Amino acid sequence: MTGSTDGRPAQGRPGASPEVLGTAAALAAATIWGATLAMTRLGVAEQAAAFGPHDMVLLRFAAPAALLLPLAWRSLDRLRRLEPARLLALLAGGGAPFVLVVGAGLQQAGSADAGALLPGTLPLWVTAASLLAGRQGPALQARQLLGLGLVALAALLVAGPGLLAGDAWMGTGLLLLAAWLAAGYTLALRRSGLAPLEATALVSLGSVLAFLPLYLFALEPGLARAPWAEVAMHAAWQGGVSGIAAPVAFAIAVARLGAQRAAAFAALSPLAAALFGLVLMGEAPEWLAAAGLVASAAGVALSAGTARR
Repeated sequence: MTGSTDGRPAQGRPGASPEVLGTAAALAAATIWGATLAMTRLGVAEQAAAFGPHDMVLLRFAAPAALLLPLAWRSLDRLRRLEPARLLALLAGGGAPFVLVVGAGLQQAGSADAGALLPGTLPLWVTAASLLAGRQGPALQARQLLGLGLVALAALLVAGPGLLAGDAWMGTGLLLLAAWLAAGYTLALRRSGLAPLEATALVSLGSVLAFLPLYLFALEPGLARAPWAEVAMHAAWQGGVSGIAAPVAFAIAVARLGAQRAAAFAALSPLAAALFGLVLMGEAPEWLAAAGLVASAAGVALSAGTARR
């Protein structure tokens, strides 16, 4: 890991471009996020689904917590130095609360819709949170404003019809709440000084320690009665690909591109969510959702190309 410990973009070593590495990491994270939305919906929203959102929490965090336990233990001193509000933002936006909210939203919203409402709106929420915190930095450029406007248009195209009809407000609200939690995580990670694997290890361990007693004694576990092959498939994806690879890739992108530019790439996740939703469940997006995907892709091209700290 070459990210700076003070949260600023790394300067890169000779022969290595922080810009290229950060862009590749952001694209990888965006693709995994989109695919994870489809995989989560496959697990919780099918008529015969064996999992609930609470099961997804353990599938997501148990393996990373176990694999990265030594690193989490060595990082406890740095964790104690974090401000309580920043620590709360990391745990809520990257840990069990985030996964619970997303899982509940995906029980009602399709993969493409969820992609536009969750990672697709992340650039908007990161910018809004930066403004509220007084840490926006230089004024937004015209192209960046246009890109953010296209991202907002994509969300409206996807969510608008259902909201007007009054039959999708719960799923939409939950996914937008999850996007806001993710924005808080993005900014907290940027200023925490934690290395990518450190953040992943601490958030995973904290989620398991806080959630496991509730799961065992107050909820109805679904993992024990699910087919082992299905448990293994979702555990490998949620715990390995989504639980470790995606957070590390995103942390690298934040360190090298800045929080707003890294978050802008998240608007590409709806494309991946729609594609994987079509492949896994045959969910073809409606024409408004398809238009939203185009607007989202155009928005990220503008926002990611011009947003600077």
